[in-house]
Amino acid sequence: MDQNTAKTLFEQGATLVILDFPANMEFGIDLDTFATGPKFSGVKMIPPGIHLIHYSMASAGQHGMRCSLVHDFAQRELVVRKWDRASEQLACVGSEDVDRIRMGIRSIEPGLGAYPMMGEGVRLSCSRWRRLSSHITQQTIGRVLPPQGCFSSATGSFYEDEEMERARAQLAKGSIGVEEHPVDALDRFEFSRIDIRHSFPKNAAPATIRQLSLDKSWLLQKSLAEIWDTPRELLGEFQLAFLIIMVGQNFSGLEHWKRLMHLVLGSKGLLETTAEPFVSMLRILRAQLAECPRDFVFMVFDQDNFVASILSTFVLSLYECPGDHVELDKEVNELRELLAKLFEIHLPLGEQLQQEADVEVGEYAPQVVDL
Repeated sequence: MDQNTAKTLFEQGATLVILDFPANMEFGIDLDTFATGPKFSGVKMIPPGIHLIHYSMASAGQHGMRCSLVHDFAQRELVVRKWDRASEQLACVGSEDVDRIRMGIRSIEPGLGAYPMMGEGVRLSCSRWRRLSSHITQQTIGRVLPPQGCFSSATGSFYEDEEMERARAQLAKGSIGVEEHPVDALDRFEFSRIDIRHSFPKNAAPATIRQLSLDKSWLLQKSLAEIWDTPRELLGEFQLAFLIIMVGQNFSGLEHWKRLMHLVLGSKGLLETTAEPFVSMLRILRAQLAECPRDFVFMVFDQDNFVASILSTFVLSLYECPGDHVELDKEVNELRELLAKLFEIHLPLGEQLQQEADVEVGEYAPQVVDL
């Protein structure tokens, strides 16, 4: 990078200053992680937009619980945090400290690392990050994340409550109790609540229940009207759930990520009227899988076979839907190629899935049970 380009990026980009940050910490921004030295004071040249700061203690090659901060950086914004030894987290500082740092920013600059513009190989790190965070807004952050956009590997959500209720119901007839662990109500993800199993109106006729149990279009339209202002907010929450898992190292986002995928890709009826948000969902999913370690992808695909099943269901729905779907067909084919190339996972063609479905007619056809 030449001197003029570096100067422009420094003046136009945002800056994160961290006071009293310890050396030998694991510190990262977005997709890049490194060990801090004794002079580390933060990051400069941060492109405007959503970014995820993450850090953890490192000792004898072992890393502690990861803490994260998601912030929507404005152009030329200065964000100042201070290391709190007691909590081992980054704390906010007062406006007077921010003004002081701003006046003396040139003296701190030698300790500021430049935002990593290059990732592995020739792929731009910032371009990869934008593909993973393009739909996340400040509204998404404020609605889903705990105060100040901060969370850790231990932050929970209502999904843990659901697990507890299921465990309690299973043990209700026995003498073994379920130990409860109180959780700070402020330290929770507020994911949008989607009951994917009840995707039909109250008091619906049995025939309607059967239809809408297989087609999530009614639930998707209802959720868009009542929960999210725009489809972008839904997709932003899908992206944020993934980043909570992959970068924040918190698996509370996994169930929500799966549920939102099911909600969109399971909306067969909407395929006849619109290609959105299916195109965006598939494009985002492809970008996410491209960043995943092989072990994680195999775990997600093997776990209750959900991802493979919903993708196959969507491919069959698209194949059965009348009309041309050039853009959607392109996205499905690119996703199929990525899965085969990186993970040796083969997504069947629509024609093949149709032939398999035809075999299951009659007494072998799947049965839908009214709940």
